[in-house]
Amino acid sequence: MTEPTPSPVEATPNYPEVAVVRANRMRLSLAWIVPIAALIVGAVLIARTVMQAGPAITITFGSAEGLEAGRTEVRYKEVVVGKVTKVNLSPDRQRVIVAVQLDKNVESLAVEDTRFWVVRPRIGLAGVSGIGTLFSGAYIGVDAGISDEPALQFTGLETPPFVLRGEPGRSFVLSAQNLGSLDVGSPVYYRRTRVGRVVGYTLDAARDSLAVQMLIEPPYERLVTTESRFWNASGIDLSINASGLTLDTESVASIVLGGVAFANPAGAASAPPAALGQRFELFASRKAAMAPPDGAPLTIRMVFEQAQRGLVAGAPVDMLGVEVGSVLSVALLHVPKSEKFPVEVIADIYPLRLGSVRSQFVVPAGSADTADVLFLKRGVDAGLRAQVRTGNLLTGQLYVALDFILKTAKATLDTHTDPPTVPTVRGTLSDLQPQLADIVARLGKVKFDEIGSDLQTTLRSASAAGNGLQETLASANAAIRQLTPEAQRALADVQKTLTTAQAALANLDRNVTQADAPLQRNVNQALVEMQRAAQALRVLSDYLQQHPESLLRGKPADPDPKASGR
Repeated sequence: MTEPTPSPVEATPNYPEVAVVRANRMRLSLAWIVPIAALIVGAVLIARTVMQAGPAITITFGSAEGLEAGRTEVRYKEVVVGKVTKVNLSPDRQRVIVAVQLDKNVESLAVEDTRFWVVRPRIGLAGVSGIGTLFSGAYIGVDAGISDEPALQFTGLETPPFVLRGEPGRSFVLSAQNLGSLDVGSPVYYRRTRVGRVVGYTLDAARDSLAVQMLIEPPYERLVTTESRFWNASGIDLSINASGLTLDTESVASIVLGGVAFANPAGAASAPPAALGQRFELFASRKAAMAPPDGAPLTIRMVFEQAQRGLVAGAPVDMLGVEVGSVLSVALLHVPKSEKFPVEVIADIYPLRLGSVRSQFVVPAGSADTADVLFLKRGVDAGLRAQVRTGNLLTGQLYVALDFILKTAKATLDTHTDPPTVPTVRGTLSDLQPQLADIVARLGKVKFDEIGSDLQTTLRSASAAGNGLQETLASANAAIRQLTPEAQRALADVQKTLTTAQAALANLDRNVTQADAPLQRNVNQALVEMQRAAQALRVLSDYLQQHPESLLRGKPADPDPKASGR
């Protein structure tokens, strides 16, 4: 049977109606909270870093030794004010470009006169620095500038500056002829106490001058007055001249490092303090620095007829023991139509050193001479002469003495030459040398060879005679030995006779009166002398038996008991 086909309506089930709800796309999942929070924190940190970051600068150095990106710090007065961010080579590969990020609070350091340098351990004559970097590593030091012009590119210093801006103290300048042993960092002394240091020097080639900068530390800057005198105290000042041996040094440190010393002359205690940057002259020695003002020199000329070996430029010129100048030059002088070559000596004398003696001479009205020339004229008329004398017997150095010589030929100051010529006399040593030469010449004429030959012949004859005499003495000695027993018996008989005579005289002495006392004394004395003569004869006989050769040579000297005791 065929089943009926259901209708479409009956075939569809009757399901409940489903409500459609759309999802909210703006709603975030809990899984996104952590990344979003991290992003926010990072953004805040970046913004904070950007806001706190100072200017980014670049510094050019000759070497990147000790510098490392991300680790090397930049310090100002030992406070970290930045850090190195990158180290690169310059395009020409001759320099190193260091990128530095400064802090926001020190952006005022980025001005054109700020100085940068790398602080490393350094050992030099000026001392040891940067020891702390052995543990912390190298860092970049900063000396803040005072300019108002900002800058982002700088050229670093290869060595640290010795004076920082704002450092206490007062700087001065010394004009020197040469640097000697001075260097940057050399100490400055006052009464052998360190009060400052040399901070630099410059050589001006155009002016041919040397300027040495020094810094006097507080509170010693007030010791430098307008009358202060400075001298080079480097090393050891050893000089051997006509005045003898001179040794001077400031301190052990100045021997190695060099140094400058200064002092104030007597009577300059009330002088005002020196101004900042005042220039002083740097003398070669303390003696030159502390010498009184010499004033303008007077150049004189002297001509000596004899050789002057030992007289050199710089030798002193004194007058009556007072040093008044020094020798400038010593040279031979050619005299036309003469075979002699005298020595011409040019010297400078300083009349101010004569004191009140110079002030006594007043130049007459209308005279072309100065007071100094008039003084020399009057002195020469009174016997003033120039004479070369020995200043040091050990070294043989000479000096020029202006002295009044008695019984000398009359002379005048020759003002027709330029400079004026002072008359001279021969030195005492130069007079002694010809005499010694004459004595040597006479000794050279003595025929020492012939004298030696004659003496040798005489000695041979004396030796032959001595041999003959020795044989004679041997014979005499044998005869003495044969006669010795008889001589001894004779002496014994003589002694017995003298004893008997002495006893008789003793008895006679009892019977003589007081008036006969002188006769008795004379007789006793005669007997004593006879006894001594007999004893001496006995000693002589014994000695001749032992030393017959003494008849010819004599008795030798007795030995020294002290020498035998040693």
